[in-house]
Amino acid sequence: MKRFSVRACVLCTLGLLVSLSLLFPSGRALAEGFAIMENSARGMGLAGGLIARGGDASTLAYNPAAMTMLDGTQFQANLAVSQFYWGVDTRDNLTGKDTGNYHSAHQTWPIPAFYLTHQLNDKWWVGLASYTRFGLGVKYPKDWPGGYNLHSVQLITSSFNPNIAYKINDHLSIAVGAEMMIASMQMRKNLSQNAELAYVSQILGLGDPGDVSINGHGVSFGGNVALHARLNDQWSLGLTYRAPMSLKVSGKTRYDNQLGKTNLVQAYPALHAIQNSDLRGTLHLPDSIGFGVAYKPLENLSFEADAVYTLWSRFQDFNIHMKDPVNADQNSPRYWKNSWTLGISAEYKPVDWMALRLGFMYETSPMNLGYADYMVPSNGRNYYTAGVGFFYKNWTFDLAYMYIHNHVLDYTLASQNKESGIKAGRTTHPHAHNFGIGIGYKF
Repeated sequence: MKRFSVRACVLCTLGLLVSLSLLFPSGRALAEGFAIMENSARGMGLAGGLIARGGDASTLAYNPAAMTMLDGTQFQANLAVSQFYWGVDTRDNLTGKDTGNYHSAHQTWPIPAFYLTHQLNDKWWVGLASYTRFGLGVKYPKDWPGGYNLHSVQLITSSFNPNIAYKINDHLSIAVGAEMMIASMQMRKNLSQNAELAYVSQILGLGDPGDVSINGHGVSFGGNVALHARLNDQWSLGLTYRAPMSLKVSGKTRYDNQLGKTNLVQAYPALHAIQNSDLRGTLHLPDSIGFGVAYKPLENLSFEADAVYTLWSRFQDFNIHMKDPVNADQNSPRYWKNSWTLGISAEYKPVDWMALRLGFMYETSPMNLGYADYMVPSNGRNYYTAGVGFFYKNWTFDLAYMYIHNHVLDYTLASQNKESGIKAGRTTHPHAHNFGIGIGYKF
C-alpha cells in the first residue's frame, strides 16, 4: 500500500509538470544566442557540470550515456524561474547626442523540465526527457526609438527527447537519442519608428502605420549521440553531440493599418507589402559539441570542468516569405559566429543527507556586431551559481541560484545599416536572477 502511494504521488507530480510545461513554456534565452541552460536545479547549481559527473535523471539533458550509472527507475521534475533585465542607452545616429535610456519590461519566465530513466537490464537503459533548449522573451517600451527593429518577441520551444543507452563494459557507455521540437513565435515591430514610412503615410493621409505582428509555429526533428567513460574510481569523461535543426515556421503577418489595401499601391509599390498575409520561414538552430572531465578525490567530493562548442554560424539569417497577396521576402541577416562555453564546478557532501554545490561559467559571444539587434542584447556572459541538495530515503530535493552578468553590447556598427532600425548606443546593466527547484524519486 505504501509503495502504491509513492508511485501515485510521483505520477501525479509528473502529470502536473507536463501540464505546467504546456501552460507555461519557457520563453527566455539564458545562454548565449538564444539557448536555454536551466535544465535542472542540480545542473544550475553546478553551472551545467553534469556532462561527466552524472548522478541523477537530469543527465538526459547533459549526457544521456551517463544514465547507465543509475539503478532501477528514476524520475525528476524541475522548475526554473528567470528574471532578466537590462536597459539600452540610445544616441542620435547623425549628431551622436544621447536620446534617452530605455528599460526592458520586468518579466518572469518559468522553465519546466522532467526526466524519466529506466534500467532494462545490466546492459540497456532507456530515458525520456521533456525540456527547453531554445527560447526568447524580450519586451521594450511601446514608443521607444528602436521599435522599428523590435518592440517585443517571444520564441517558445519544447523538446521531447527519448534516449537509449548501452553499457559496453564497466568503463564505457554510449547513447543515442531522437528529438522532436515544437515551437511558436510572436514578434511585434513599430512601423511608426521608420521615419520614411511614417512620412509617406502622413503625406498620403493614411494615418499612423502602427505595429506589425508576426506570428508563427513549427515542428523540427533532430538527434543526439553521447559517450561516458569511467576511467577509474576517481576520473570520468563525457562527450555529447546534438545535431543541427531546421525549424520550418508557418503563420500570419498582421498590420494595425493595412496601407497596402489603398488605391495608391500602383504609385507607391512599397505599400503593397504592408497588408495582412500568410507567411513561411526557416530558423536554423545550431549543433553543439560538449566535453567534460570529472575528478572525484574523495567519496563525498567531486570537481568537473566542461567545454561546449556551439556552431552558431549556422544562424546566418532569418528569412520570411509573405505569401498571397503580398508575395514578398523579408531577409534579416545575422551572420553569427561559433561560440564557446567554459565551466567549472564542485559538489561536496558534508553529511549523507545534504550536498553543497558551486559553479562558474563563461560564454563567448556569437554576435556579429555589424548585425547586432535588440532581440539578443548580450555580448558574452558570466554565470555565478550555487545550490544545495537534500536526500531522504528514495527522495531528492534540490535548490539552486544563478546570477548572470551580461557583457555590454555596443550598437555603433549595427546602426550604420539604416534599414535595420538599430540606433547607436549600448546596453546598460544587463543581468538576470534565476532560481531553480527540483524533486526526484528512485523507484
